[in-house]
Amino acid sequence: MLRRLLPYTTVLTLVAVLWTGWTLYSRHQSAAEAERQSKQKQAEVDRKLVEAFGGDQLTVLGFAADPGRVSAGGRVLMCYGVSNAKTVSIDPAVEPIKPALSHCLEVFPKRTTTYTLKAEDGRGNTKSAALTIEVQ
Repeated sequence: MLRRLLPYTTVLTLVAVLWTGWTLYSRHQSAAEAERQSKQKQAEVDRKLVEAFGGDQLTVLGFAADPGRVSAGGRVLMCYGVSNAKTVSIDPAVEPIKPALSHCLEVFPKRTTTYTLKAEDGRGNTKSAALTIEVQ
């Protein structure tokens, strides 16, 4: 009786092994494809982020003040952002500053003042931006 069942059990065992192998292989392929797509999407997000921050070019991302109108000696929050800069300065000087994607500092103008942000990339390229804070 055992000899009669042996061919059937061998075939069933072989089918089970093949089924298991195929299942493992297909799951591995699906996981690899999902990982590839995830990396592709992340690369696209990273590329867009780099472009948004000026790519590899010197860029003034922003230069603004809040509020733009104050009484003499009033507090103003001045914020700037630069990309790919080696040095940054504000004229008239308010305090030593460094290149940053986003940085804010306080100023207390006594009269209407136009501030100029100047960014340099170390290769001779410069960018600048200006803003005026009106004192009443």
